[in-house]
Amino acid sequence: MCKTREELEEALSRMVHELDASLLRGQDAKVLVGFFSRLERLAGAAKAICALRVASSGAYEKDGHRHAGEWLAAESGESLGAAVSLLEAAEKLSRLPVAEEAFRSGELSAAQAKEVAGAGVMDPSATTELLEAARSEGFSSLRRRCAKVRAQSLSKKDQEARARRIHAERRLRTWTGDDGSFRLEARLDPAEGARLLSSVKHEADKIFAEARRCGARERSEAYLADALVSLATRSFGSDGPQRPKALVHLRVDLSALRRGHVLSGETCEIAGVGPVSLTAARELLGDSIAKLLVTSATDVHSICNLGRSVPKGLYEALLERDPCCVVPGCSASYNLEIDHRVVPFAQGGPTQLANLARICHHHHCLKTYEGYALEGEPGAWIWRHPDGSCDGPGAPPAREPSPPPPTDPIGDEGTDDQSSPAQRPGLPPVTQQPSGLEEPFGPEQASLFTGLAVYDDRVAGSSGTYPEHAA
Repeated sequence: MCKTREELEEALSRMVHELDASLLRGQDAKVLVGFFSRLERLAGAAKAICALRVASSGAYEKDGHRHAGEWLAAESGESLGAAVSLLEAAEKLSRLPVAEEAFRSGELSAAQAKEVAGAGVMDPSATTELLEAARSEGFSSLRRRCAKVRAQSLSKKDQEARARRIHAERRLRTWTGDDGSFRLEARLDPAEGARLLSSVKHEADKIFAEARRCGARERSEAYLADALVSLATRSFGSDGPQRPKALVHLRVDLSALRRGHVLSGETCEIAGVGPVSLTAARELLGDSIAKLLVTSATDVHSICNLGRSVPKGLYEALLERDPCCVVPGCSASYNLEIDHRVVPFAQGGPTQLANLARICHHHHCLKTYEGYALEGEPGAWIWRHPDGSCDGPGAPPAREPSPPPPTDPIGDEGTDDQSSPAQRPGLPPVTQQPSGLEEPFGPEQASLFTGLAVYDDRVAGSSGTYPEHAA
């Protein structure tokens, strides 16, 4: 084992040392990134398993460390928090044989393993579903699923205790960064965080609109920062501080709302924040800025509009159904655009839920200009490429490629001693693909905050439609 380890380390070290990425084509580099990512996941799993053994045996004490997390942080060069969370994940995975096997086989990254382990120990029956989500969905989507499983696994007493703990641990911390920048980090109650986030996004929309009129182009995060400063430094009026109007979208099952606590399979969450307790939900229901989406009491399939603008009820139903980009593998939840996915609006496509989907700007451009297509239905979306291949849970299994026809052997006069970069010693074989397959860039998005802003009835107007335009 020791000799094998040394040989493996030497071979990998030589491989990386001899790697010259400038000699690789883009497609070959993609293959190698996948190869090294698999190695990274396998190495991360082995590190976690061995580190757990060091922790249980107490071997870290010989080096003078106070606990195993401190030793692992020093050994791996990670932060103390990352080291401790990895040890905790490894311990939880040891109680989940299916998830541990997926971790050992390289299917899960360290970050994915932490999320699955944290939710799996609270509800082991959800482990298989979470593993499927880890294989087919992005990390942000997996994190939301795990947060929902953890929230559903808590009893009403546990939910109230967690809410009290979060409230007691609320904080706002500031410091100066290495570059002299002002840094800020906060820990807030979910309901208060939702109010803050909604207000900041609403203010950022106004700042973005003004900047757009002046011809300015900046990142959406910059406008959010400007909005936070604007709200925090707003002048006081005669009746006290001017509190901005905002709208919080609260999703809750009617049965849970009546019962007083959430059971497995039910939902109680704030859009953009995550699961909350029924106590927090009831507090929001008494606030004028709360917008309640009772998920079992609205027939959204009956809503239809002949215009391009999306009616308020349909818009809220679309937010509920598509919280992030529906293209398989994409977990973008900001700057989403509404697409007439089956029949385009220009061809008479109706503005109804079955014909609409929320996708990010990048995938919207690919679908509109590059021949890509969004097919399937919620829960079984299919993303079809121009060459006919497709991705997603609803995609048919890929067919085995036909073997290439035999070719005449090349004589000695046709040989070449110079090997290609993809065939250099120590590197895995890569697929030869045509060059020049650079990813296209779509046109600039009309609004950085499409799908971000929240609107009250005054903004919607008497027509009951939102200013967000469907594509």
